[in-house]
Amino acid sequence: MNYKSLFLLLIIFFTGKSFAQLQPYTTEANTQEIYQYLLYTPNKKQEQYPLVVSLHGGANSDTDLNIVKIHGIPKRIAEGKDFPFYVFAPLNPNKKGLWNGRQIHQMVMKLADSLPIDKKRIYLTGLSRGGEGIWRVAVNHPDTYAAMLSVCAADIPMIYIKWAKNLPVWFFHGEKDAVVPVEQTKDAYKILKKLNPKTKLTIYPHATHDSWTETYNNEAVYSWLLEQHL
Repeated sequence: MNYKSLFLLLIIFFTGKSFAQLQPYTTEANTQEIYQYLLYTPNKKQEQYPLVVSLHGGANSDTDLNIVKIHGIPKRIAEGKDFPFYVFAPLNPNKKGLWNGRQIHQMVMKLADSLPIDKKRIYLTGLSRGGEGIWRVAVNHPDTYAAMLSVCAADIPMIYIKWAKNLPVWFFHGEKDAVVPVEQTKDAYKILKKLNPKTKLTIYPHATHDSWTETYNNEAVYSWLLEQHL
């Protein structure tokens, strides 16, 4: 075997090792919908791990599970990034519809019961339509989740935001977003900040709708998230 062949085999081995951690699964929900999802298991061995629930945006809803890897935390993992927490990244089966927040919560609870997950450190994050999805999960189950990253959320239920007043939230948005108005995030931040001093806001002055790339590439975001617990 020549050096070139050996080098290619090593690339395949180490790349495959990283990619294999993001495993695909399929389950039938109580709504009789078929949900596909990716589950990342951390490398570091410990008794319990945090869990991050990651919901993709509306443009990525499809039947191909690989689409989930295009943005956010799943993209970072697919690129070889290791995280010290489980990641649950489902695919929205409703290509033009909203996320079923009730179903996502039920799936999260099943994972929390079947895996070594620290139930005091379950986190929510979502971008665009996925941001809207995690808000509906949060306001309906405010005592379950330890913190949330709200990235250019497509819709924030202002009338119910007080239900999540004890939930630390870090908002992110692009100032030049022409898809989802940045004012919505700013207004939600103002309301929640009065109720919870742990509320944070980051506005990217030159970003359009893509405020997720800079957010999920920022290691400080994960440090803050993992500091939060029930």
